[in-house]
Amino acid sequence: TRDRILECALLLFNEQGEPNVSTLEIATELGISPGNLYYHFPNKQALIFALFARLLAIMEEAISALMAADKTAYGRFTRAYLHYLSAPELTDTQESRQLMVLSLAMPDEPVLRQCWRDWMLAHLAQGDELDNGHIGTLVRYAADGIWLSELTEGRTMSSEHRQSLVNDLTKMTLPA
Repeated sequence: TRDRILECALLLFNEQGEPNVSTLEIATELGISPGNLYYHFPNKQALIFALFARLLAIMEEAISALMAADKTAYGRFTRAYLHYLSAPELTDTQESRQLMVLSLAMPDEPVLRQCWRDWMLAHLAQGDELDNGHIGTLVRYAADGIWLSELTEGRTMSSEHRQSLVNDLTKMTLPA
């Protein structure tokens, strides 16, 4: 039941936007009692947190694989973050749309902000000078921008332009 609740919540959040969906609506859609939903998730924030944690685990696995495959230690986390978020195939996935919906909920959900902050700080604590410096921050913010603009605006640059941008950002993360 827990997984069904999460899947239904994601579907409704994607269709209507997270702020417009209530726990009662999720329970009704599933044909379960609100008490059954509350047994698994005591409130909407707990449900949102569970969704975010699940997506963050998927992202963590992908970024860890990219880091493991990268032979250059310097800037490894920042490059993996850039390559994960700027992968053209990510834009068209359900995972990316779900991450966007939950990311847009972050300003109103302190628990999500804290979860993201803790995840990022844990990586930066293991990172190097580039990851923790202004170049690393710039590259990660650019990756966020590429990902979010494609999700919200659609593709606004040619694939060649996009790849050139990612290549230039990647070069910024490599040792001189």
